[in-house]
Amino acid sequence: ALGGLYSHGEKVAKVLAENGINATLINPLFINDLDQAFLENLVENHQVIATIEDGILDGGFGQKVASFLGKYDVKVLNFGAKREFNDSVPVTELYNRYHLTPELMVPDILSLLK
Repeated sequence: ALGGLYSHGEKVAKVLAENGINATLINPLFINDLDQAFLENLVENHQVIATIEDGILDGGFGQKVASFLGKYDVKVLNFGAKREFNDSVPVTELYNRYHLTPELMVPDILSLLK
């Protein structure tokens, strides 16, 4: 989970734990360069890797992670915004539109674990 949405990641991890899912929450130090060895280690014991960012998905951190992990047997789910003009849209509406609330993220993640 990146930036301003790290706190959302904390809430998601807590709710997943309440559902018996042992989630790993990571706040990457760098978003331009991937820690490939770390990601390779994650796929050894994770079925789903979700990225949460408060920016645009196109060309963002989550897309980089998904691209790198494409050759591995792991599902990747990216949460973030689409590229659009949304400066006049209330943040709460954007969060709902892009499933950027813990209440919307958790079901999306759980659906991939079935």
